[in-house]
Amino acid sequence: MKFLKTIIILLLLLGCSVKNNRMTEFDKILGKENNETLNLLVSEFENDFLKNKYPNLEIPNAYKRFLIETSEGRIDYTKAVTEKSKHIFNKSQLRLEIFCVADSTWIEANPWTDKNLLVKARTRCINPDGTFEIGAMEMPFYEKEISRDSILEKYMNFVKTNHNGKYLKALNSISDKSDFLSSFVEVKNAAGIIPFYMTAESLLDFNADLNDYFIRRIIVAELIN
Repeated sequence: MKFLKTIIILLLLLGCSVKNNRMTEFDKILGKENNETLNLLVSEFENDFLKNKYPNLEIPNAYKRFLIETSEGRIDYTKAVTEKSKHIFNKSQLRLEIFCVADSTWIEANPWTDKNLLVKARTRCINPDGTFEIGAMEMPFYEKEISRDSILEKYMNFVKTNHNGKYLKALNSISDKSDFLSSFVEVKNAAGIIPFYMTAESLLDFNADLNDYFIRRIIVAELIN
């Protein structure tokens, strides 16, 4: 019996060690400052949104209810991010690790048609060494439907996935941890930004563990932009 207890304890310690090593791998890639930001955003989401929206549910069940209501279109998930969280995220380095962001916008004639115009943006993507890669985005728009000032302001908030950023690299380091993560990271690598309602559906389809350290961080990181 004593020998059996010893074996069980050793297996539990080994399991904890593997988990901690896995967490350390993710955290190390993401970096201390980015981890602190993401931890804060998760805390803000749980305490400022979930507890207020679902006061009678424990946090894991509140996550599940939020995902269900999102997947069924019964909640505007964009309103789940508080203004405080948006401010924290927009001022953080983490935003640049997740997204390439616009730093200037302008309007040009559309060379393929005179029926609409093009709104363009210069983007900045941060590289692992801290330098920036300059890129561009463009989109046609009809001036009769939206004013130039409005489209310029709106396009400044458009983002695209930073495929060289630490967030995606950290996700790849844990892609073998579960069936959900394997599927999610594969799609993330190929498609970039995934509409959050699709992420919610996938989490539910795979019955993802909503107590999981990574799952909660992914939910919040994918929710905010």
